[in-house]
Amino acid sequence: MQQLIEFGGSDNESSIRRAFANCLDAYCREHREKLALVDELDATLHNRPDGTVKDSLRMARGYWEAKDLHDNLDAKIQSKLNQGYPRDNIIFENSQTAVLFQNGNEAMRVDMGRPGELHRLIRRFLDYELPEIEEFRQARQQFKADLPSVLENLRQAIAEAEDGNADYRDGVARFLKLCRQSISPDVSEADVREMLLQHILTEDIFLRIFSNVQFHRENNVARQLAALEQTFFTGDVRHQAIDRLRAYYGAIGRAADEIADYAEKQQFLKAVYEDFYKAYNPAAADRLGVVYTPNEVVDFIIRGTDHLLQKHFGRSLADDNVQILDPATGTGTFVTSLIDHLPADRLEHKYRNEIHANEVAILPYYIANLNIEYTYKERMGRYLEFPNLCFVDTLDNMDWQQSGATGGAVTRQGSFNLGGLSEENWMRVQEQNEKTISVIIGNPPYNANQQNENDNNKNREYPEIDRRIRDTYIAASTAQKTKQYDMYKRFIRWSSDRLADDGIIAFITNRAYLDTRQDDGFREVAAKEFSDLYILDLGSDVRRNRKISGTMHNVFGIQTGVAIGFFVREKG
Repeated sequence: MQQLIEFGGSDNESSIRRAFANCLDAYCREHREKLALVDELDATLHNRPDGTVKDSLRMARGYWEAKDLHDNLDAKIQSKLNQGYPRDNIIFENSQTAVLFQNGNEAMRVDMGRPGELHRLIRRFLDYELPEIEEFRQARQQFKADLPSVLENLRQAIAEAEDGNADYRDGVARFLKLCRQSISPDVSEADVREMLLQHILTEDIFLRIFSNVQFHRENNVARQLAALEQTFFTGDVRHQAIDRLRAYYGAIGRAADEIADYAEKQQFLKAVYEDFYKAYNPAAADRLGVVYTPNEVVDFIIRGTDHLLQKHFGRSLADDNVQILDPATGTGTFVTSLIDHLPADRLEHKYRNEIHANEVAILPYYIANLNIEYTYKERMGRYLEFPNLCFVDTLDNMDWQQSGATGGAVTRQGSFNLGGLSEENWMRVQEQNEKTISVIIGNPPYNANQQNENDNNKNREYPEIDRRIRDTYIAASTAQKTKQYDMYKRFIRWSSDRLADDGIIAFITNRAYLDTRQDDGFREVAAKEFSDLYILDLGSDVRRNRKISGTMHNVFGIQTGVAIGFFVREKG
């Protein structure tokens, strides 16, 4: 700070605040709970402290406010508190004096020129646990302990409905038929039960976080599950099945009430979903790749794609007839970031007609719909249903016709008869399949063949895509043994076949394809099918780099190395 003042020629807040921000951020990164300092988020509806400390669930742990050196610090503190600034855990500082307020009272005041004192103040600030944080942490722990018995009660209620409830059985039969048409012929009654369980368990979460949401009553797929739910899950059955989770739902609601910034509320919902799903079904969470992309990475990929569209085609993401698809949207992070990125005067047209997304797991599908529609509402000031989110397994959806961008090897129409969970969903899939896709963007699941060959949590087979992999990547490989059926390679293969003659695939994936011997065929084929490849190797593969350990070096907090790839295809 002193150097900034001395060499920068200014001691006002904007000139010197970054020094303390860097200091505080360094402490956050080293903290046992993986905290992060986030700039200027709404703490209450009209107050924006200079920084908010967030935990891994995006819950606010404390706040920081910087003032000018020449300000009367105490007078400024009182003024901010009178305006409604949070006073439960906040640091006020002016580069010389730091004052910590906790529980509404001054807890500590130090001379910032004394490193030992400043260290103690920052540690006290970061180690403090707000009452609502403690309540939520305890509720999470209790939820994880109670969930197995709650699921047992729910499954027992469903089993009783299967035995003696004709309305329920008829509803399941209709829903199962539609699922097999729309998602995959392999969908079973057990899969329908899991979808219904997730719908039941998460309804309260949505209502608690977004209190005015009509999603479960308006969404085309949610309506189908709600109708099925109403055949048996009412009154005492409902009360007895999920009563033990009410404390968790209540804690989620109170935590959400503390979040005024809508984007942060979305982040909180994603974090709660990831936390919930890993407790609910850890094996499926691993298989589906339930690790979501940091917003900074998403923004970089979107901006990079826009730049490359301009460089290679003289176009932008906002232009007419640039059709954009996220084939594994998860909770909709890429689409919501696109909504924030596109010019407001082009957004409604793109939103209605040229942004598409697919999701196969019911819970993230719900969240994606919610996030996308409310992000649009926040940006444009009015609600508009997002008409292009499909509940479908992208890798099974081969009911489209490609003109031959990958060497004339692909012309498939009607690989299976697409139906829909509703007429609306069926129409959405059909309309997407008729589009010429210019940009395919996202974060496809990573799961290769699990951590090792003895792991029973295998990925399912996709006959058409796996045949295409054998005909291309494996056929071109000189390796004796190849492991090419990774989920992310399946998505790259599908996307390579689906992409127009002029277009871009932009994915963040496992980095293994860059230099492993078994991927020589992948590299050869990709070089032939695309005119330009831009790869940002983020490294961080713990298993291959002995100099690093744990997960702190990885943007996802995982041990698998990752890379961002832009695959550009120009006609000819």
